Amino acid sequence: MNSTTNILKPLLLSATIATLLAGCGESTTSKEGDNFGGSDPVVTPTPPTTGFNETNLLSNLTDNVITPAYQAFDALTQEQELAVINYCENPDPQTLQAAQDSWRNAMAKWQQIEVMQIGPLTENSSTLRNNIYSWPVVSSCGVDQDVMYFEQGTINSAPYDITKRTASRRGLDALEYLLFNSITEHSCTSAKEVLNPWASKTDSERKISRCNFAVEVAKDLDSSADLLLQKWSGSNGYATTLKQAGQTNNSFATAHEGVNAISDALFYVDKMSKDRKLATPLGLFSNSCGGVGSVCSNDVESPYSDNSIANLVNNLIGFKALFNGEGSDSENTLGFDDYLVDVNDSATSTKILSDVQAAIDELQGYSDTLAQSINQDAAVAEETHTKVKKVTDQLKVDFINSLALKLPQTAAGDND
Repeated sequence: MNSTTNILKPLLLSATIATLLAGCGESTTSKEGDNFGGSDPVVTPTPPTTGFNETNLLSNLTDNVITPAYQAFDALTQEQELAVINYCENPDPQTLQAAQDSWRNAMAKWQQIEVMQIGPLTENSSTLRNNIYSWPVVSSCGVDQDVMYFEQGTINSAPYDITKRTASRRGLDALEYLLFNSITEHSCTSAKEVLNPWASKTDSERKISRCNFAVEVAKDLDSSADLLLQKWSGSNGYATTLKQAGQTNNSFATAHEGVNAISDALFYVDKMSKDRKLATPLGLFSNSCGGVGSVCSNDVESPYSDNSIANLVNNLIGFKALFNGEGSDSENTLGFDDYLVDVNDSATSTKILSDVQAAIDELQGYSDTLAQSINQDAAVAEETHTKVKKVTDQLKVDFINSLALKLPQTAAGDND
């Protein structure tokens, strides 16, 4: 298979993940349609006829924005692992708070990276991405079962190995449940043999069991972050492939194809931030509470930590960095905004950046959690959805047309 086809796949979860988890008997949650994560070949249009250097754009976005984000996340997962270990060895309110803070810090950087999914995070049906963060495919029941599988040390007569477990039993989602959920009853609604001993455990013993597994999850997260950096960096890493797009034997036939791949990543804010994180719980799409029109705060992201708003803010921060090229090197800020100016469409550049900041400001002004806002006054969250939609409307039309980029399959025909 031509690797460019893999690279230019939509950058999010595929329906394959939900099918896989369902086959393992887990209770999972996912709201994506059958065509989400499709793999139809993408043909990139001819780039605008200007003197703009797309190779320089790729180099800056790679070296100045994406690479530092991946490196920061790797460092934060190391800190997170140490904080979780310390909490489990010395459990008290302070060490728990430190572990929870370390999770929030790692999640903040990851939510920025969600808008930078390319290469290693999109290969093999986004396996690495999902192992780090599988949302919206989640399973608290699956995590509870793995707490016990890990404690007994075996599963199906084989040694327990978290790297062989499905994504919803690993990653930031699982760690959130283990660190923030104060209810010690397991969450499974049907009998699970491995959980039979749970009823006889004291609350203290249950917390210890969950904490022990939290350490394993944190270690696995750190390993996944290391793997991401390994696949990205180095002479044979994907970063080099991206910066050398258009050269002989490169998987990108032209630099414009590489630019289009990064452009695809920006559309996370359309399919996920706007549609899945806001429109779905608001009832603009069907959700777990019913059809269109059913408000459902149960479907917000990060429900145990109430981190939904911070996640959205960081999605938009990541989007802004990738759009305007402003990263670790303040002297080099070549971004899509400059490309738009070069093709005489500074209006679109200005509007997108203005609308992104307006949405960030709106979210940072919330006094309640997103779930509380949806339950008490959905109009507030609806206004946030409107503000994010202004950004994505520009992406789908003026941005794509001015830069002669191909609209990702996930956004094609989506006029909501």
